[in-house]
Amino acid sequence: MHVDSQHTLEARERVADRPDGPSTRALGEIFDELFAGLREQALELFAPGARRRSDFFRDVAGSGYMALAEQIARRHEIEYELLLGVYDKAIIHVEAQVPSTWLHEMLERGLRRTLAGWSLADDLKAALEADVQRVIDVPLEEVATVGTGYGRARLPFPREMIRSEILCHGLGAHATFPRTRTVLDIGGQDTKAIQVDDRGIVTSFQMNDRCAAGCGRYLGYIADEMNLGLHQLGPLACEAKRTVRINSTCTVFAGAELRERLSLGERREDILAGLHRSIILRAMSLLARSGGVEDEFTFTGGVANNPAAVQALRSLIGENYGERTLNISPNSIYTGALGAALFAHREWRQKGARDAAREVPA
Repeated sequence: MHVDSQHTLEARERVADRPDGPSTRALGEIFDELFAGLREQALELFAPGARRRSDFFRDVAGSGYMALAEQIARRHEIEYELLLGVYDKAIIHVEAQVPSTWLHEMLERGLRRTLAGWSLADDLKAALEADVQRVIDVPLEEVATVGTGYGRARLPFPREMIRSEILCHGLGAHATFPRTRTVLDIGGQDTKAIQVDDRGIVTSFQMNDRCAAGCGRYLGYIADEMNLGLHQLGPLACEAKRTVRINSTCTVFAGAELRERLSLGERREDILAGLHRSIILRAMSLLARSGGVEDEFTFTGGVANNPAAVQALRSLIGENYGERTLNISPNSIYTGALGAALFAHREWRQKGARDAAREVPA
């Protein structure tokens, strides 16, 4: 786990300058303790063969940092927000670094400072450098580009090279699971219920993009409220003994209800189970309005990697539609990108066919 020491030092010195804050020396000792705990976590998360529960660095690093910071802040009787502020300052710089530059520096150091007690052997270092160079050397020829997403209308592409996310998710799901007839995409900003035919062409859809409730941002908000990483919500909810009913459909009000439930002594696992069921209930409404759930059914988007959401979806589909084949790809977050790439490939082939037809003499 990489930590930008210079920016962390600058941030903690600014914190120490506060009249009510700990001294620079005391704060330095606190961070030494905090980073020692992070190094132990890093060995488990990033050592060869380790299996992470999330591929997103901010989730992996952030949840571990926040959990340790909360314990240490309580033990040393300092404000948790002080430690959180230092993390925010350091992480922004780390995420802004050019990956290739960071990789080069990491290889040059042989990872000797990255993880305590583990260094990269020279032969492994050389093999890794050779593999990376082979990838860099692969010749790529751009023949077609399709734009999608919220900003697609502002892209400087021809009109025929713009596709909606709905079309891209429908085609991407069909390409991944050819028998797909219904697609549910729950992403960070919206939820889409899509019906497709046997060629992956969209026949109807319903979409919720007016409110954060019922999509990934809602879960992100809840994770922040509970000082958890986004990847921790699903596994925790799966440990529930009962499902607490969540009445609020608004993200902000759900946060207030969450705090109220906790104050009444409800287990957070049970509350999270109720929150996940609430999200899927909203999705079920969209599915019903789009035409129901046909067999086979494909779940895409980042929330498809959440085991509690999948569990709630299986249960509600079974209750309302009977047995259905539920498809989830490990790469579900790339379904829309796959669909866009397939549209680009299709356009390239059609252009080639048109050009060849024009070259044939009459």
